[in-house]
Amino acid sequence: MKVLFIATSVEKGLWLAELTHPYWHLIERGVEVDFASPKGGKISWYSISDPYAENSQEADDIVSKGFLSDKRLVAKTETTLSLASLDLKSYDAVHVAGGGGAAVDLYPNPEVAKTLEHFFSEGKVVGALCHGAIALGNNPDRIRGREVTGYSLAEDLELEKYFGKNFLPNYPQPILEKAGAHFTAAEPNGLRVVVDGKLITGQSQFSASEYSIVFHHLLTGQSPVHGSIAA
Repeated sequence: MKVLFIATSVEKGLWLAELTHPYWHLIERGVEVDFASPKGGKISWYSISDPYAENSQEADDIVSKGFLSDKRLVAKTETTLSLASLDLKSYDAVHVAGGGGAAVDLYPNPEVAKTLEHFFSEGKVVGALCHGAIALGNNPDRIRGREVTGYSLAEDLELEKYFGKNFLPNYPQPILEKAGAHFTAAEPNGLRVVVDGKLITGQSQFSASEYSIVFHHLLTGQSPVHGSIAA
């Protein structure tokens, strides 16, 4: 199986864990992954999402540490494919990574819309995490009436205290609600993964691992989990 990852081309616009955690959880289960971005070429991430950075908020993220310690993997982030160049038929699913940059160049974006439409129309898994969920707003007919999550408006308003009002041109929750989706979220920085058919969304980087594991279950059509969890 092969999965397409879409990341923002905005300089330092990616949240690293939203790329590295899905990557790890999929490749360790034998799934191939390609990285793509609107412009192709090098992508970069918020320094505070880099576990090796002095001001990191992810100092304990051993998954991202392992990813960055492998020069071959880092090279993949410097040579991403451009969306327009892809043979979409070769992929079984798509994952849209987040970070604030996703709200800048992944919506509105006709090439992203075209890409996601392929996966929706073929009945393949479509996933998006955090601010990456805003990309789903490019395809309103595909998400109208469906259950989704992503970086919440409450969380974006918290960030406005640091970055200023309307620090991004669009916020995921209002865009998805305008498209007719039913948006829910946990408390700020809380955990939430929402599955609606073959559409899966995660609230933020804090849900990245849970999102990734469920993404794989949807991709394969099976889960190793048996029994139920007591309330």
